Amino acid sequence: MAKAVAKVAAKSKPAARLPASLITELEHRRAGMARHMARAVVAVVHWDDSTGVPPRRDAIAKACEAGLDLFLATAREARPATQEELRRVAQLGILQARSSQSVEPILAAYRIAARVAWDAILSAWRGHPAATPEAIMLTANYVFVALDQVAAEVTKTYLHAREQHMQRGTRARARLFHALISDNFDSELELQKQALALNMPIAATGYVAVVSKLVVGKSDGARGGEALGEVAASLDVPRGAIHHVTDPSTLVTLWPAESPAHVDGARNFVTQLHKEAVKRSGSARARVRAGIGGYHPGLRGISRSYLEAQQAIEAGRKLRPDDVSHKHDEVIPHLVLAQNPRLAERFVAHTLGPLLDPKARNREQLLDTLEAYLANGSVKDAAAALNLHRHTVLYRLDKLREILGGELDTPASRLRLQLALDLRKLI
Repeated sequence: MAKAVAKVAAKSKPAARLPASLITELEHRRAGMARHMARAVVAVVHWDDSTGVPPRRDAIAKACEAGLDLFLATAREARPATQEELRRVAQLGILQARSSQSVEPILAAYRIAARVAWDAILSAWRGHPAATPEAIMLTANYVFVALDQVAAEVTKTYLHAREQHMQRGTRARARLFHALISDNFDSELELQKQALALNMPIAATGYVAVVSKLVVGKSDGARGGEALGEVAASLDVPRGAIHHVTDPSTLVTLWPAESPAHVDGARNFVTQLHKEAVKRSGSARARVRAGIGGYHPGLRGISRSYLEAQQAIEAGRKLRPDDVSHKHDEVIPHLVLAQNPRLAERFVAHTLGPLLDPKARNREQLLDTLEAYLANGSVKDAAAALNLHRHTVLYRLDKLREILGGELDTPASRLRLQLALDLRKLI
């Protein structure tokens, strides 16, 4: 009863509104902002053979205008975007995704446009009396929630297009797998029936998603996903585990789970996958890099775990490129701060200060020493990791204390410095 009352109260609570003067200011700048967003997309996004024919510049500009119109309409009326409005903004990406082998450049275009729009909004409101922290946070919510929704529409179309091009023999299995990772199914019961027909048992309690790539040298192997698929098929896995090569370079594994504790089982699987891949690669010295999502109950939770696994492997690639597995729970603080690039840049600049100056003497040596010291926890281990004499490391640590103006050994300072070094790799 209390929950029902709380739900009714939440529904009746009026939605927060942005001050009208802020919205009016953006309406005056709409055309210029749209042109700026389109220029950034054209200049930065790399369209290659995998994305089909690149979109025309005027089509990109129209999509940017639609995105701004969506933001202004929802902000003015303090309401969520309608499905029709989201489809209008996502239309260009949807058309592009239908003929693409890779969805990443398309999603990158939307991310770049959103970031340019966000920077332009902050610039337009700088010094405005109504631009309170609450208004800024509310605006960020409108911008990035809409971005997530548009990305979901584009990704859904991409997955559907990929499904249509799969070979007839594996199409039904692939369709079922994509339905799981995109949450694109009507009922769990119907999905279970399809799985039984395909002799593909599904664990109704839920799954942990694992996204794996085969790294050769410093880059992902072009056919690494297919190679890892063969390796995974040879391993001993529990009933209900599902492997699927979503693109030539990527293997996705759904690891059956009943609780968050089973995330460790997924990590053990990645360790086995890595050992076997290293053994089979021989002189090529290939290795595995994997992102592991969290556990979310039921089949509806798979898509969320899959998204988290994608975020984890991308963040891990930048933060700890030599590590094999990267759990989403371990990179959450970095992902949260990286969602606000300006705030992250400000934190990094404030924490690392003069060390970021390209003209600073021995800058890279000092940064490497700081990172090794924080990662290893002692002068002796840091010296071993850097292949230096411990006196050299001690000298550099004294220089770091002098430059940064504080202690390096308190738990708070170590946490702050480590987070700044990590964010520097993400932004």
